[in-house]
Amino acid sequence: MEIEDLEKFLVIAATENLQRAADRLDTTAGGLSKSLRRLETALDTRLFDRVGKQISVNDAGLRLQQRAAEIVAMAKQTRAEFAGLARGLECRVAAPAVLQLEWARRIQKALVRQQADARLSMTSAYEALALKMLVRGEVDLALVTDAMAAQIPGGMSVRAIGSTTMRVAAAPMHPLVSGRKERPVEVTTDRILQYPFAAPRISPFCGEERGIGSDGWREDALPRRVSVVVNDYGVLCSLVMEGQLLAYLPEHLLGEIGAVRVKVVDCPYQCTENLLFVWRGDSAGWLDSLLQDI
Repeated sequence: MEIEDLEKFLVIAATENLQRAADRLDTTAGGLSKSLRRLETALDTRLFDRVGKQISVNDAGLRLQQRAAEIVAMAKQTRAEFAGLARGLECRVAAPAVLQLEWARRIQKALVRQQADARLSMTSAYEALALKMLVRGEVDLALVTDAMAAQIPGGMSVRAIGSTTMRVAAAPMHPLVSGRKERPVEVTTDRILQYPFAAPRISPFCGEERGIGSDGWREDALPRRVSVVVNDYGVLCSLVMEGQLLAYLPEHLLGEIGAVRVKVVDCPYQCTENLLFVWRGDSAGWLDSLLQDI
């Protein structure tokens, strides 16, 4: 039984389609079929039920998925650890893009303190995908909100690392804050709802399409005038900083883009997301040391 065959099996099991798996792995369906036959022969069991050209993971395949993920992850970690002895430490992290701006910097600083020539590799992934990548051994660390706590697989280590609160953001030249020196600028609900917003349709954390209000704003209680709908937070921030639109953004982003926080003094609602680091419990010791340093 080869590690490479287990890696291919995980992709086949995830897609339940040889051609889609082949496209993802940049190989041929025939080559994957041979790899699957080798694995089934080595285990002396069928891993998929076949109906015509369709395949679906059977009970044995489902059982192997968890075991294969653990074996592949351990193999990748071992390769990375020993390769790191020669070329320097690498820390692979998957996190929603909206969280990366702040946390990539923090992780990198701690990583360099561990080893001067260490390398950080960040992958943008919504929370569910970040956890799947962690299980498959594609990353060393996932950054998610505690809304995902029930979906964190067994065998993982979890650490609460704080929270991020959504705040109304405006450019310094926006009519609502221009000429006002106090920070944050305080306004009433009636006042702020006079101005247009930019907002996403999908959650910046889980990636689910929830419509207007997926940024955490209580649209049901305080409906905004949303003039621009955009899911890319880089574009959204750029639009805000042009000076005509407001947005509801994670607090750390305001300082990064130079936006002014607008405090709505009579608003009874607040959206706060608690953040978690998740990593494999059997990961290399350097990762535990790194997380203690962040």
